[in-house]
Amino acid sequence: MFYLKDLPTDHTLDEISKRYHELDPSALKTCAALLRTGSDLLTTFENILSKHGLSQGRFLTLIVLNRTPDRAINPSTLAQKVGVKRATMTGLLDGLEKKGLVKRLAHQEDRRKISIQLTVVGKDALDKMLPDYYSRIAQLMKDLTKSERQNLKSLLKKIDHGLTLFKE
Repeated sequence: MFYLKDLPTDHTLDEISKRYHELDPSALKTCAALLRTGSDLLTTFENILSKHGLSQGRFLTLIVLNRTPDRAINPSTLAQKVGVKRATMTGLLDGLEKKGLVKRLAHQEDRRKISIQLTVVGKDALDKMLPDYYSRIAQLMKDLTKSERQNLKSLLKKIDHGLTLFKE
């Protein structure tokens, strides 16, 4: 999370760039604004999810399962789609199973293999929650035109590509 509320001014960044020639004031200011907005957005959505007794990981697991609610999926594929390690997925599934939102299904021929499926309780919980969730997203994005939304997605894709430099 990026907690800095007092983002630097243009003047401050110009002064700092005199000491650190690598500093591109515009790049830093844009990155800081993106980090600030992203953190605020994530915090807001975590608050919404917590009202439903869900963490982000549990919610995303349910969302992926809800794409094909009547089909089961193996935990490793589910982990990959959610973007977590398999061990993390095991913990997420344990919590979701305790709440009755998902069930583990044993493989018919190989009992070591399992699949995960939404339960009726899980489907009902999502059916109650998602209209409000989707309404909030629509409200959040309402001031952007369809073209601006597409431009934003393109810009974020470029930034995402730039993140590969940090992975080295």
